[in-house]
Amino acid sequence: MAIEVARLYEDFPFPSPEPDSGLIDVVADELPLVLGDTALDGLQVLDAGCGTGHTLVALARRHPEARFTGVDASRRSLDIARGLAERHGVGNVDFVHGTMPQLDLATRFDLVVCFGVLHHLPDPRAGLRWLTEHLGDDGLLHLWLYHALGEHGRMLDRELVQLLAPADDPAAGLETVRLLGLSLPLAEYGFPAGWTGTALSQAEQDVFDADAYLNPVVQPMRFGDVPGLFDGLGLDWLAADRVYCPDRVAFIDLDGLEPESDRFVRPESLFDSAALRERLSTLGNLDRVRALELRLRPTGFRVLAGRGASLDRCVPRVKGNLLPLPGPTGHRAGAR
Repeated sequence: MAIEVARLYEDFPFPSPEPDSGLIDVVADELPLVLGDTALDGLQVLDAGCGTGHTLVALARRHPEARFTGVDASRRSLDIARGLAERHGVGNVDFVHGTMPQLDLATRFDLVVCFGVLHHLPDPRAGLRWLTEHLGDDGLLHLWLYHALGEHGRMLDRELVQLLAPADDPAAGLETVRLLGLSLPLAEYGFPAGWTGTALSQAEQDVFDADAYLNPVVQPMRFGDVPGLFDGLGLDWLAADRVYCPDRVAFIDLDGLEPESDRFVRPESLFDSAALRERLSTLGNLDRVRALELRLRPTGFRVLAGRGASLDRCVPRVKGNLLPLPGPTGHRAGAR
């Protein structure tokens, strides 16, 4: 099944098959909302599942003081990524072809980002183990996952496409998507236009629709699924970070440490009843986040995890979002 996933992205390299498309600065722009000190002097950074490199090259361009490695299973995607790096004069990034958890990398990294990949693996826990094995002693791991509540409708549409599309023919599969009148609106992830700030080209829309409806492996999750995935993997802490919804994208701020704005969300702010807000305030962090996801029904979410001194590098908001992590060394976020 992993081979079929890789083959899909050979035909539809994600997020853009166009070598002259703009870089995606989303991760680079948001790093200050995760790290208190965004100076990455001498750090090794891994993007596991970098695709065509539009996000990774943008991050490497923003931080010439660090060294970046992008890993992906699609050779065509990596060819586009290398061309992007060359065109933008970014020399502090390397690209490696391979599939986790099979790929063997000798390096351990200070920061590992893995956005939109684990839920496409037949065994997400095996992929997560690979990520943690490549995380340094004070390493920080940043994950983005499909959310089961907000993606429920798309999963039903995807199942219908898989039922009606000819087997092992991505082009015919995309034709089936079109015949069903399906198309993935980026507004579902809080992006009214393309991730580069401009509308998607038809080729880019095809890529997003192939990713949305043709991927043979999709396993959406919820916040409550994540602690169990980390059980026994040797990390010291786990925290909720962000939710993606059709009408908003917000950073989770359980302790209310950030100024009130649409950019941050607390579970209590989603309820008008003072009695319900009071009940929420007595719950532990995981149950408060569960209330938040049940209220918002996001399409995607992000979590952070790490070991050693990595938590001290994060902004206070992250420390207030700790979730229970199984194991003798894990931080446990209990009742408030």
